[in-house]
Amino acid sequence: MPTGRVPATGQIVNSPSPLGSHHIGNVIIKYTRRADSSGWLTVKLSKSDQRISLCEYTQVAVLRRDKDRTYFKIMDGYISLGEIASLTNANAGRYLDIAGPAGAASVTVEYQGKPVEEISKFKGKLKQQWATLTFNTQAALVTLNSVWNGSYSPIPPGSHIILAPDYSHQMISTAGYVAATPGMIGNDVWFPIGINGTMQNSSRYIHVGHLSEGCVTVHELGKWTAIYNYLISHRVPGSVGKKVGHLIVKQ
Repeated sequence: MPTGRVPATGQIVNSPSPLGSHHIGNVIIKYTRRADSSGWLTVKLSKSDQRISLCEYTQVAVLRRDKDRTYFKIMDGYISLGEIASLTNANAGRYLDIAGPAGAASVTVEYQGKPVEEISKFKGKLKQQWATLTFNTQAALVTLNSVWNGSYSPIPPGSHIILAPDYSHQMISTAGYVAATPGMIGNDVWFPIGINGTMQNSSRYIHVGHLSEGCVTVHELGKWTAIYNYLISHRVPGSVGKKVGHLIVKQ
């Protein structure tokens, strides 16, 4: 079975290995899985020794193993694309998998009436623009805006792109949501939205929470894990892992 051992020429050679059997040519292809419940896998970049976090289902090409570590090239997405990184051999066995993502995700969000004031147990009184998010035959309550000072507005009706996660948003605490929702995962993973079908990150996201500043904020905390699992496990074919799927917003 092909392995990731690379001789001086840089050409991958074949020899017995437990790394897997999914290949593009002679290259062993794997996909990341989360190492913790927040949704991220920490790897070490070879060039700088910097530690960075990859989201689930990032494609990597396994290059080689030594006695301690497995080295791979990050092949898609927005995080350290094209760089060489590594994991301990034990963690590579746990968190790199041959199963890749499914095709494009499809999400619909439909406004529910006009903004109304509600009490959030986490954020107090907020004037919410409610909506229903439909995904994979399921539905969840979301809010499209909670801040009405002229700087923010609900995401507009139309066809938009759901982009792959850009980085861990752990700086915005979700500890209260996690504590209130046993089993929640992916709480630090935000999915950027490309407005009107563009590839530009609009700084609007699909994410868990009770406060929206123009994002699609999943207020129904118990549905977040299902939404996360659905979105993270999909990519638009041919997008080099940069597109998760399509978002249709209806008013």
